[in-house]
Order: sequence, then C-alpha cells, then structure tokens
Amino acid sequence: MANKKRNMIACPQMPCRPKKCVVTFRDTSGVDHAAVVNAESLYEAAVVALRQFRRADWSREGSLDLGSLRIEVWDQPTLYRVEVGKLEAWLKRSGGSPREVVLRNKLLELIRT
Repeated sequence: MANKKRNMIACPQMPCRPKKCVVTFRDTSGVDHAAVVNAESLYEAAVVALRQFRRADWSREGSLDLGSLRIEVWDQPTLYRVEVGKLEAWLKRSGGSPREVVLRNKLLELIRT
C-alpha cells in the first residue's frame, strides 16, 4: 500500500480530480526544462511530460532516459521526484491491482501517442 501511495497523487479512488503539476528535468548542461500538465497520478504527470520533452529537439540526449523528473503538485505544497528508469519499468510490468492495471494501460496509451 505504501508503494501505491508513492505512485499516486493523494487520491483515494480512481478516477480522481486531475491536479495541475509542473514537471522539471535538468539536462546534462544544467538547463532545466519544465512542462505544466494536468494529471491524476505522479506517473501520469511523468508520462505526459516525458511525451512533451521527447518531442523537443534537446530530448535526443541520453540523460533524459537516465535522469529523474521533479514533479511539483500545485494543488498541494508537495514535491516528488520520479526516476525515469523506475517509471519505464513500472510501465512494462504486468499484473497488479485492477486500479493499477487500468492506470498503467491508460499511461501506455498516452506515451505511445
């Protein structure tokens, strides 16, 4: 249960109200790149921002896949960091609770588009 709480923006049941988040990534040159997204979970915020970042010219550098994303939830004074490798591993994983499977499938669709 604690692991689920780390992956979700405080939301007792799915779907929850999307929250405005600012997702930041620092590249190897020390430049911070930010995306403002609306998301129901930390991983959804990370996936939506990764999709935006990967469409940018600067994203061809390898540090994007090895780095971490800083996620600031604006609805509450909470800051999270999501390791891109852990996010990718979670997306590739199968099984889990019905809620987790639904969320993972939703995010896989988002990242593929």
